[in-house]
Parts: sequence; structure tokens; C-alpha cells
Amino acid sequence: MDERTKLVQAAGIMERMARLNQELSQSNLRAADLLERTANATPSILQNAAQQTLGQFTSDIAKAVHNGLNQPLGDFNRHVTDSVNHINSITHGMMQSQEQMTAIIRKLRWLVIGVLATMLLAIVAGSSLFWHYRNVIADNQIEADLMRAYNQADVRLCDGRLCARVDRADKRYGDYVIVKPRPE
Repeated sequence: MDERTKLVQAAGIMERMARLNQELSQSNLRAADLLERTANATPSILQNAAQQTLGQFTSDIAKAVHNGLNQPLGDFNRHVTDSVNHINSITHGMMQSQEQMTAIIRKLRWLVIGVLATMLLAIVAGSSLFWHYRNVIADNQIEADLMRAYNQADVRLCDGRLCARVDRADKRYGDYVIVKPRPE
């Protein structure tokens, strides 16, 4: 799988996580608003209802009302508990996805660093070889020019020494003159 595919997958995961996070946040806000309204309204409603009911009915009717409220409150508590459990499981999944994304990003970072280091090494090696062979070519050019001049000149050995044919009056070796050696 190439890096482009991994990046596209990573972007897709991040987009899904963002949508899920937004939906979760909206759900949390609605649940919190409902809880707050219920919590604020429940005591006064229950107190007023209890006072009126107790004032008007016997203790048996008050017990029936109390028992009637237990079931809706129990259902509400179960709904809140289920919502909290659902939120916790989604949050846990998002945290795992975030850890996976962090690991992928870390691996991609090391991959990019490795590729850049390899490219830098190749550039340095190429530059070094370029300069080396440039100098070798320059040296060989000098030698080639010398060999071309030597090949164009009329030279031979005279008693073990190099002689060249020149236009001079000294005719000891005929038209050839001994070449003076280099000083050491």
C-alpha cells in the first residue's frame, strides 16, 4: 500500500472521527439540557404535586402516586445510564482511532526523513563524483594535448635520449637535437 493511499485512508478516518465527535457533542448537549430541565423542574413539581395530593387524598392514594412516579423516573435513569455508556464507548473508540492516527503520522514522519536523508546522501555522493571526474577529465585533457603534440612532432631516441627534429644549424644527429631533461 503506497503512502498516498495511507494518507487518503488517514484523512477519511479523521473526517469520520470529526463527524462522530460533532454528533456526540450534540447528543451530549441535548442530554445535558434535558437533564438540567428535568432536574430543575422535578423537585418543585414533585413537591407541589405531593402537597396537593397529600392534602386531598389519603395516604393510600399518596403511595399510589409515589409508586407511579418511580417507574418513569427509573426509566429516565436507565435512559441516562444507557446514554452515558454509549458516550463512553464512542469516546473510547475515538481515543483508539486517535492513537492509531498518531502512530501512522509518526511512521510517515520517519519515512519522509529517511527519504530526504537518502536523497541528500545521493546528492552529496553525486557531487563528489562529479568534482572528482571533472578533475580526472581535466588531467586527462592535459595529457591528451601533450600526446597530440608528441604525435605531431618528429621525435626519436638518440643514444638512449629523446631527440626532436628542429630547424637548427647543429647537425650532430642530423636534423635531430637532444631534448633537454626537466630539472629535478
